[in-house]
Amino acid sequence: MSKAQLAQTVSVAPDLETQRPNPARSKRLADLLVEVARFADQDVAALLPTRFERDLRLDALRSVLLEQEQNALARLQQKFDDPRQFAEAVSAVLADAFATAESRNEQLAKTMAPILERAAQTSIRNDPSTLVGILYPLMGPAIRKSIAESLDGNLQKLNQAFKHSFSWRGVKWRLEALRTGSSFADVVLKHTVEFRVEHVFLIHRKTGLLLEHVAAPEAEGQDPQLVSGMLTAIQDFVRDSFNGAGGGKRGDGGGGIDSLRLGDLLLWCEEGPFAFLAAVIRGNPPDTLRAALRETLTQIHADLRIPLEEFQGDTATLADLNTPLGGCLQQREQPQETHLSPWLWRLPLALLLIAGIWTALRGWEGYRVNGYVERLRSEPGVVVTGVERSGGKWRVSGLRDPLATDPAKVLAQSHLDPSRVVGHWEAYQALTPAMVLKRLTAALNPPRDVSFTLDGDIIRAHGSAPQHWVERARALIQAQPAGSAQVDLSALTDVQDPTFVRLRDAIQAHVVKFNSNAPRPMPDQDSQLDALAGELRELNNVAADLGFSVRVMIVGHTDKTGDEMSNLSLSAARAEVIRSMLRARGIAPGMLPVRSTGTLEPLNVSGIESTAMNRSVTFNVSTGD
Repeated sequence: MSKAQLAQTVSVAPDLETQRPNPARSKRLADLLVEVARFADQDVAALLPTRFERDLRLDALRSVLLEQEQNALARLQQKFDDPRQFAEAVSAVLADAFATAESRNEQLAKTMAPILERAAQTSIRNDPSTLVGILYPLMGPAIRKSIAESLDGNLQKLNQAFKHSFSWRGVKWRLEALRTGSSFADVVLKHTVEFRVEHVFLIHRKTGLLLEHVAAPEAEGQDPQLVSGMLTAIQDFVRDSFNGAGGGKRGDGGGGIDSLRLGDLLLWCEEGPFAFLAAVIRGNPPDTLRAALRETLTQIHADLRIPLEEFQGDTATLADLNTPLGGCLQQREQPQETHLSPWLWRLPLALLLIAGIWTALRGWEGYRVNGYVERLRSEPGVVVTGVERSGGKWRVSGLRDPLATDPAKVLAQSHLDPSRVVGHWEAYQALTPAMVLKRLTAALNPPRDVSFTLDGDIIRAHGSAPQHWVERARALIQAQPAGSAQVDLSALTDVQDPTFVRLRDAIQAHVVKFNSNAPRPMPDQDSQLDALAGELRELNNVAADLGFSVRVMIVGHTDKTGDEMSNLSLSAARAEVIRSMLRARGIAPGMLPVRSTGTLEPLNVSGIESTAMNRSVTFNVSTGD
């Protein structure tokens, strides 16, 4: 059969199946399927129908037979599809599942631990207040209890340290430690501890091997195996030497050492049938301790009789012996006085006293600094802007007029250490009446007859002074900054030196005449110039004796003939000529300034303007510093 025929035959197979059942047709359909399986390839598969049509009668029969199971499967599928129902179903058995898994092995705990740790970390990171709320009721009492116990223990340790270190008894113990070569701790232990079990050895009698060894935390000792061997040898020596000629063999119950004093140490031994107990004790133990050792050894023999009897050197066959032997490490201290060491209140009292003295000194220093600052503020020309303590020093800053009182002088009067007070002052010009008065006094150097007084905010001058000094005072007052105190010079009287007045009037009376339009004086004016030069020299000497300088202004004049510009030039030339002629006669040119007036300042004779008089040079005397 070809592939095309086979495909055509198979394509009609569903029609055969839908007809009335026939064994022959069924066999034929089976043979066709075998042929399909044998010749099947991609080409044949493409020609085959996708599936056989369903048998409706078979579906109806299946629904009748499996209705209950289908309903159950549908409900179960609904539970799986609904997250809420599925969660309720799982939660009902989750606790039993965890319990069953935990009872079988620890794999569940190992698997869940990382998940729970990450969940806890995430929760705490997102909301730390939850963990705080959980721990708060527990941490508070625990912390308070821990602090209280720690403080109580530290107080007791501090009390013992003070008592043993600073008391008379502690000094004696230190001297004893130096004398005997022992440590201070050993001497204190000797005098404060009634007894203490430092080592306990459990040794097998038959073999002499160490079964167990326990020691107090502070105890010092040699190798336990070496010590147990020495104790066994000593016990054998005592038995051989003092228990008859036969001596008795090890383990036969012969008597050995039960007590041995080694300096400050005491060795107690308790023997049993198979092992003996050796305790190294410091101090004087009571008889109750021996009873405790005996009871411990009896209990060990009762619990381990067979292992001890059959012991051949392997301690692993024995049970834990550390616990019963640890109960033998007893200690009893001498009764201590309950009152605290006096150093516990003397030292705080001393510290409190030192703190009080330091505070008082600081307060006293601060009081003095405040007084110093207040005095500075009361000084005119000083403005305090800041006071602070920094780096162990007081720093005072502000403004100070150069003429004000030096703050260093005020500091010296305040009885303060200059090295502990640092000043920083910026210069400024004070405008208060007191500082203006100081500034005027320093600048003007007033005569002996002149005095200044403060009348409120006004400075008043009294007495008599030369006119030149008054003029200089007025010039200085006018140069004062705006807002300065007002200065009143109206009460001063003018007092001049007679010689100065005579010379001044004589010089100002000279008039050197000129011809019309002539720059040089008339020939008959030489004698007048000679007299003028002599008077100028004398005036200069008199002014120097009186403490001031003079200047003589040479003023040139012209009549009204000609134009104004020509007249100004001519008057200036006349003044310069006279200046040159006086210079030639020995008068310093700096003393002789010149001024040209032309016709602007005409000279009048008896109220009548004179043309001849205005063709001249006049002189004007003025005083200076």
